[in-house]
Amino acid sequence: MLHGVFGMGTNFRTIAGRLCEQNPGWAVVLADLRGHGQSQGFLPPHTLPAAAADVLRLAGTLELPVHAIAGHSFGGKVVLATLAEQPGWVRTAFVLDSDPGVAQYDAASSLVLRVLEALEALPTVLPSREYFQTELTAREFPSAIVAWLAMNVRRDGDSYSLRLDLPAIRSLLEDYRTRDYFPLLEEHPCGALHYLIAGKGSALGAASQDRVMALAARGQLTAHTLVNAGHWLHVDDSEGVLKLLSAGLAATR
Repeated sequence: MLHGVFGMGTNFRTIAGRLCEQNPGWAVVLADLRGHGQSQGFLPPHTLPAAAADVLRLAGTLELPVHAIAGHSFGGKVVLATLAEQPGWVRTAFVLDSDPGVAQYDAASSLVLRVLEALEALPTVLPSREYFQTELTAREFPSAIVAWLAMNVRRDGDSYSLRLDLPAIRSLLEDYRTRDYFPLLEEHPCGALHYLIAGKGSALGAASQDRVMALAARGQLTAHTLVNAGHWLHVDDSEGVLKLLSAGLAATR
């Protein structure tokens, strides 16, 4: 399972635990993408194909075979990048509210850029986690986002630091915005690909949603709209996401 930008693998700890309970015999790996969490010190270029190569290398080190992959937002596009790099390497894939094509600037992407700029403006060494939260709150970010971002603040001796490689993340976001994987979806079968779309404030623009639905109508993927969920659909509708993931794994052979 691959997290979104500014996140980490443990964001999915609860849903992964329940997924394993409902599907005996499956295990879930919660990966930190490059520049996030414990995945630090990666060399450039910081691109989606590079992140996909990281995931494929990780899969090659595991004792168990990987039969499915899921990713949210930025992580969802890394899922598509892995399918492009190594077609057919998984039997089932889940993309959670991630635009396959060239992303349009909207409220969600504007928020991501605002967060990045705010983090870049902070000192490298932080006096406390409370300082971090105060600075972000002063920039009028919602309290839930501030608390979520604060999970990246880690103690380093007598001070604190942010466990995010911001230059790498800026490069990854630019590649995310400009890279187009619709040709992959339209021209090549991707196995059992499930596309989960938020019914409220999706990261997919109207044109991208139409293209995804057209692909679903042709049987090239399966589309699911979670009508009561926003972009963070695994938070807004965790039961709905869990049901779809669990059904997808149960059908994987």
